[in-house]
Amino acid sequence: MKLGCWLAVLCLLFVAARTEASGANDMAEPHVAFINPGYGDRGFWKDVRDTMQAAADQFGFQLTVFDSDRDWAMMAESANRVFAMNPPPDYIIAVNEHQQGTRIVLEAQERGIPVLMLLNDLTKEQKQRYGRPGAELTTWIATLVPDNERAGFEIAQSLITAARDANRGRMPENICLLSLTGDSVTPASLLRIDGLDTALERYPVLREQRRLVANWSFEEAYRRTADWLETDGCLDAVWAANDNIALGAIKAIEAAGKIPGQDVFVGGLNWSAEGLESVAAGKMTMTHGGHFLAGAWIMVLLKDYLEGVERLRDNPEVFFRMQAVTPENLQVYQRVLGERDWDKIDFSQFSLVNNPEQRDYQFGIKGLSPVAKRD
Repeated sequence: MKLGCWLAVLCLLFVAARTEASGANDMAEPHVAFINPGYGDRGFWKDVRDTMQAAADQFGFQLTVFDSDRDWAMMAESANRVFAMNPPPDYIIAVNEHQQGTRIVLEAQERGIPVLMLLNDLTKEQKQRYGRPGAELTTWIATLVPDNERAGFEIAQSLITAARDANRGRMPENICLLSLTGDSVTPASLLRIDGLDTALERYPVLREQRRLVANWSFEEAYRRTADWLETDGCLDAVWAANDNIALGAIKAIEAAGKIPGQDVFVGGLNWSAEGLESVAAGKMTMTHGGHFLAGAWIMVLLKDYLEGVERLRDNPEVFFRMQAVTPENLQVYQRVLGERDWDKIDFSQFSLVNNPEQRDYQFGIKGLSPVAKRD
């Protein structure tokens, strides 16, 4: 065979080998699609997205995110874009925001794509009607949700504690409460409200004046609170479903000439940078949360699932407690949260593969260690 022919054959063999190696690498790098119900450039869902990306990079996962800007129609379109991907993703991460999760789970089941539910699980009614993970819905492989009910209860508790402390340790006769909820559909919102209701039943000193829906919005929380104050309504405390709502209420309180943290006590949730600043300034009793780290922890679950962890095969539903950041523990948390550089955290420390002595996951911010330096 002439030299030119040999060179041509060698080139073809080289290209084929590179193509085969590339295909093998693609197989070794699972492609994950995340249908993000929120914004990708700000707020809580940005933190979820960023922690998820940091963990995905550490574990060698390819992550594609479809942002939906808190719009249920955009969320439906994001789902359409995921199911139109060619080739399809190896795994889908979905959120039952506005109770839109069933469509994603069911379509993923039809297409044979494994799906993991994050932060907002299907409701009991949805599960009764459509099925449960790992049972009737075989491609629904895991669920990761925080204890929103406890968080809602503890926000209310913090308002009582703050009012008592401001009254020199004596409990006031009544605490006039304005409750600002997220929405009336999303499971996380409903569970936080359940926690609030438990607190109202347990602590009669809390006198709820009004319960208003703020749609997770700073602007709407501001308007709702300002309107209430303009009616000369009694207001000693604001229970807010998240930090955005709490911050909007604080702006309205200040605009009315009152001092948050002295005249009116406000509690929120999300561990947002602005929420932490307000806790430090004494304007908020607490910001509950830590659940944006679930973006990283869902990657831990996927890693463990791929490595055959029996905990997930036998019981695919994983729950974790959120934690309250208060003036007393603020400095401890700020050391980790200050820079929000999630690449510095070694998320593999939460894996059951790396902790075979543990029977269950211990997700939390305490004891977070930095990622090992790579060559």
